[in-house]
Amino acid sequence: MLPKIQKPEENNKTKFISFTYFVQVPINLYISLSKNIHTNTDIYIRTHIHTYIPPHVPTPFHPTPHHPQFPFLLSYFIFFFFLKMTLSLTKVKDVYFNQLFLKKIQTLSNIREQNDSLALLLQQQYQQKRPRVLLLDNYTAAIVSVCYTQTQLLSNDIILIEVIENQNELRSMKHLDCTVYIKPCRESLQLLCKELSAPHYQRYNIFFNNTVSKIQIEQLAEADEYESVESVIELFQDYMILNDSFFSIKAEQKLVNPVQLEAESIASLLLALKKTPIIKYESNSMELKRLGSELLYNINSNSNNNLFDDLNRNADAPPLLLLFDRKNDPITPLITPWTYQSMIHEFLKIEKNVVSLPEKQVIITEDDQFYKDSMYLNYGDLNDKFKNYVDKYKSETKQSSIENLKTQSLSELKKVLTQFPELKKFSLNILTHLNLIGELDEHIKRQLLWEVGELEQTIVCGLDLQQNVKQRLLEILEGKSTTTENKLKLVLLYIYKFHNPTDLSLLISKLQDANLTSPLPTQSQIELVRKFTTTFSTDTNGETNNHQQLQQQGLANLFGNKKVQFENLFNRNTSSQNDNIYLQYTPRLHDILSAVIGNDHSERHKILSTLIPDKVKQQYGGGVGPGPGSGAGGAPNSLPRDIIVYFKGGVTYEEARLVHELSASNKRLSIIIGGDQVLNSSQWLDKMCSMVSRENAQTDLNDETESHVQNRSELLRDIL
Repeated sequence: MLPKIQKPEENNKTKFISFTYFVQVPINLYISLSKNIHTNTDIYIRTHIHTYIPPHVPTPFHPTPHHPQFPFLLSYFIFFFFLKMTLSLTKVKDVYFNQLFLKKIQTLSNIREQNDSLALLLQQQYQQKRPRVLLLDNYTAAIVSVCYTQTQLLSNDIILIEVIENQNELRSMKHLDCTVYIKPCRESLQLLCKELSAPHYQRYNIFFNNTVSKIQIEQLAEADEYESVESVIELFQDYMILNDSFFSIKAEQKLVNPVQLEAESIASLLLALKKTPIIKYESNSMELKRLGSELLYNINSNSNNNLFDDLNRNADAPPLLLLFDRKNDPITPLITPWTYQSMIHEFLKIEKNVVSLPEKQVIITEDDQFYKDSMYLNYGDLNDKFKNYVDKYKSETKQSSIENLKTQSLSELKKVLTQFPELKKFSLNILTHLNLIGELDEHIKRQLLWEVGELEQTIVCGLDLQQNVKQRLLEILEGKSTTTENKLKLVLLYIYKFHNPTDLSLLISKLQDANLTSPLPTQSQIELVRKFTTTFSTDTNGETNNHQQLQQQGLANLFGNKKVQFENLFNRNTSSQNDNIYLQYTPRLHDILSAVIGNDHSERHKILSTLIPDKVKQQYGGGVGPGPGSGAGGAPNSLPRDIIVYFKGGVTYEEARLVHELSASNKRLSIIIGGDQVLNSSQWLDKMCSMVSRENAQTDLNDETESHVQNRSELLRDIL
């Protein structure tokens, strides 16, 4: 425990100073010092050093480790950690876990060279292994629950987890230390200050998941009346890590300025990865323009605090941040997915890595090796892999059976017995995936998805004539077995592909026929069908037509009049052509990324506007951009190596699979993807209905306002 620090007199004012290395600091006036320690790192962590200094010290004051006038004492401390990596969210997660819970002694080597006595003091603190309480807020509770398991926390001395919003229910446990991990928002900071003014625990190590201002640090310093805070550290993790290349940001639409908070969350991701990117956004979206501008301001303003300094070290070209609006591609979330992870979310929903089955909940993460290896497999390959997985289990259990134990030596017996826990874990894992695959199979049969999925691909990829597609669609709409939701999706896909008002009226009448559809679609769903092509972008500069032409080349022969056998549904061959008749559709994102990677400047890809941060201009010159893949000085051969994709309005697991496959096929590239929500088709339908309803409400309001103005004009004219 650090020695007690004298509390300043009331008339002393708090001062802020920065210095370039770790020092011991004087002990009369409580101030806040903040500094970034730059090492050869790719992951950012920042600290704030709180301490006292005599009020008579002139400013600017530049302390040194051997200043002769004052007794020195370090109160709060921090480090930067380093990982040689590209865009790996798993490694970010691991580094922040180490900082939050492990506190490895070897990190002291960075400061030992500067002050041996300080290193000894910190090492003594590190070696004290004590049980701790983890205090979260509602924001970080979701992040921690996705990234880390209870087993991990327990193995690192976290014996209790509390939420700071339940502060009135906290019990006093002065024998325990507390690790605080919260979002630096006003509400959480106020609750933390209240906690520090009447602490329930002995010592506090405070971690924020995004940047904090000096004013916020000053508020903490004033609230820490009992001097119980040991460290204040910024970790840049204001997002949820779902996979190694997949993240999600929690966008709060009810807040006063949600765009600012969304930009701050994206900025925290950039800081964690140590990237200062060129920002490109779809120019037809005002929401993306606001988000991009806010993010640019965030990067440029934080550059004044050295946060974004030298982040693109040793890179030939700056990273690229691509911002997309979901409304410009409303089709991808509507298509029934046929790969393992996507199917689980489509039919069972993945909420914070938890899947709710009828009998129990199961957790699926990349720590599960079978899930990690299978998440991007199509349904046919998945069944083959699972069969081999079960056969492997049978083989191992047969070798370890009781019958075989009688003929084995003691050493072999010991070896077999040590395998029993692993075999039990093996069997539980098989049972988990058996339940998951079984549920998926039930949904496929119950919803007639073999037929529905085939027609979806036929419509979107243009694999058959319109009159044949219309006939098949009417057969499904007139059948009672297909769900209302699947009928709606097919109708939306049809009117997206074929713009025919006569067909639209016929299809709506079929949907509203109570003898054919049960339950009947809601009024908002019918309104969505009517306004789908006008509300959502279905063709941007001919881009959609070109995209469809590429998909249907050489594929039309897959669909004939006769039905395809199950074993041919997922054709597993090594051909470069995708012969899987249920995976013909590729998201619009594929074309844009291909243009960026290949530096394609064709007209149909000039849909992105460019914003360039000041630090990028300084590092690469003012000629960076504006082409899709322009690098330093706009050189066409300087293509980006690191690409971050963000969807405002929601992203899908199929797009995450696409990004994974692009990265895997090109080792030069590192791509990650995320959005403000992970969508399945049901969620996207609900979201589109809400958008149409808001648009109608706004139209009614405008009409009412216009009518009111007109009435006032007429009244004024009558008076005159």
